[in-house]
Amino acid sequence: MIRRHGSIAEGTAGQWILISQIDHARLAGQLAEHWGADGYAPLLLPRNELLWTVYHHDDGWHAWEQAPDVDPKSGKPRTFTEMELGDSLVIWTASIETARQEGPLQAYLVAGHFCALARRSAAWRKHDALWPQAERFLDQFGSLGTHWLQEWQAENPTANTPQRAQQALAQLQFFDALSLWFCCAAASGPDRIETPAGPVLTLVPVDPRRVHIAPWPLNVESLDLEIAGRAVPVGRYRDRAELAAAPAQSVLLRWQLQHGEQNVDVRT
Repeated sequence: MIRRHGSIAEGTAGQWILISQIDHARLAGQLAEHWGADGYAPLLLPRNELLWTVYHHDDGWHAWEQAPDVDPKSGKPRTFTEMELGDSLVIWTASIETARQEGPLQAYLVAGHFCALARRSAAWRKHDALWPQAERFLDQFGSLGTHWLQEWQAENPTANTPQRAQQALAQLQFFDALSLWFCCAAASGPDRIETPAGPVLTLVPVDPRRVHIAPWPLNVESLDLEIAGRAVPVGRYRDRAELAAAPAQSVLLRWQLQHGEQNVDVRT
């Protein structure tokens, strides 16, 4: 789940907008589906398998998001970067198992994505009592990932190369990050995002609902995006039951992506 500061009406404050990881993945999928302006490289390959993976890579969150948990220390609804390690491993495993039902490349990509997240989290989680479970997760899905890659390669040894699979994994990770750029917080200024083997994108928020992008990477003249969320009062929640009972309002976050100027000063 994503916890985003915001308000659903002008003049109101003190709200968190809670966004499903599954919906965030759907937003990533919409971006991927329209990727590939004329002359833009690289395109999505293999397209069908990669699109499915981007749209569904977070499907394992379904059960947890039916009753989101809170951090007992802060009382805040847990955002995806604050999860208990055991919960993360269950969610990641469920996502991989769902992808395995779709095909070997899909399983390889989702496993690679979450193994990368697990390795990255070692910097602050390696002293967690459950870290040995994360190491077993890495061993298990590292081995299975190799098997799934070989299975996919056997389907078409000429086209299904390890290089293509690695490029697809990089694209999954890119669209995940690009969707999070929109979902996690209102942009405060221009930003640059590196693309896999492509140009660096400049994103410029013109106003809360319009974002200019250069160079233009999409195969449409403009793109309207929206994602649903649930706005709850900022507060200290005792447990998931209290969070579930909190007064909540539905909210739609909307953006229109438009062509932008490439020469934009991005201050860091």
